[in-house]
Amino acid sequence: MAVSLPMPSVGPPVDAYGHARMPAPATAPVPKKIDRVEYGRFRNVYLYITEACQLRCSGCYMGERLERALKMPFPEIESTLKFWRQMGGSKLTILGGEPTLHPRYEDTIRLAGDLGYEHVITTSNGLAPALRKFRRLDPADFAYVQISVDGGSAGTHDAVRGPGRFEETLMTVRELCERGFDTRIICTVSKRNERDCLKLLDLADEFGVSLVKYHVLSVIGRGHGSPEDGMEPSEWLDFTDRLHDAAQGYRTRVWYQPTFARRADMPRFEKEGYRGCIGRTLDRISVFPDGRAYVCSFLFDTDLHFAQMRDGRLKLNKGANEFDLFAGALTGGGCGDCKAPGSCMGGCPAEEIVDGRASCAAYPDIVPVCRLWKSVPAN
Repeated sequence: MAVSLPMPSVGPPVDAYGHARMPAPATAPVPKKIDRVEYGRFRNVYLYITEACQLRCSGCYMGERLERALKMPFPEIESTLKFWRQMGGSKLTILGGEPTLHPRYEDTIRLAGDLGYEHVITTSNGLAPALRKFRRLDPADFAYVQISVDGGSAGTHDAVRGPGRFEETLMTVRELCERGFDTRIICTVSKRNERDCLKLLDLADEFGVSLVKYHVLSVIGRGHGSPEDGMEPSEWLDFTDRLHDAAQGYRTRVWYQPTFARRADMPRFEKEGYRGCIGRTLDRISVFPDGRAYVCSFLFDTDLHFAQMRDGRLKLNKGANEFDLFAGALTGGGCGDCKAPGSCMGGCPAEEIVDGRASCAAYPDIVPVCRLWKSVPAN
């Protein structure tokens, strides 16, 4: 039986980023009730406990970090988790490389729960070593487990991740679902796999996966070595159009990161709560084993990190800084001719750093959407 996907809420835009609201004009009626506004600073913490990984996927954003394969010492993991929990972190994602290759992976997961993180998440390649670690953990240790599957068949997935990896990864997905883990699939879409990655929805329904999330390949990290895999904004929009149609009737929920939008789509995203660059809200932080802390994952190849962590302390980067870049876009937009002033808020300044151009300037009817923001396809 077909089950409808969740629809965006109807009515005023949701304050999804934790902005403080401005006072109403003096002429406005006095509200009977004032809702408390929760600040959203650093709610989302992404901790990269290791850069080591068995794979060398063609578009991996970790790039040269995979070769140095740093592992964060467990005392540093402990002090880092404590610091960001005290800063208000509530949703924690443990990543790598391949995080399960860290010798203290299980201890890290359990420590996060003990420290009071409300949602503990992990992203894994789902290979056999990861499955062995998951067998020593319980569904209650995680809000959900996210497994990377980069194609709807062995041909496409293995072209990205290596021979034989598809079946090995699906074995982990199946077992996690059978054990009662909230199991999700994340798929990086590129020209290598965009023709068949929608088949993942059939596999997700078969296994009992709760959600499939699609995002477009960003040509950073190892992606620099395979620019032919990158999708132009118009190609990605064509894919998301197909995704909207394909997602109907599945039990599995579907999310995607718009990244780009046609001008006509922006009102829909505004209703879902989109308000431009998430980086300006400092809602999230990503911390690497070397202590570098970034707000925007699109800038991981650069020296524009927000801060440096060492021994449980945070030292702001007083040089060229990504937050200054984000805030600067408010006074000098990417293309100078905003197509969506209610939500664009200066575009994506990281695009010009990484791609050397603003998509809104290169494509007359296309607006950049923050790569960190997710949308739900409408039915």
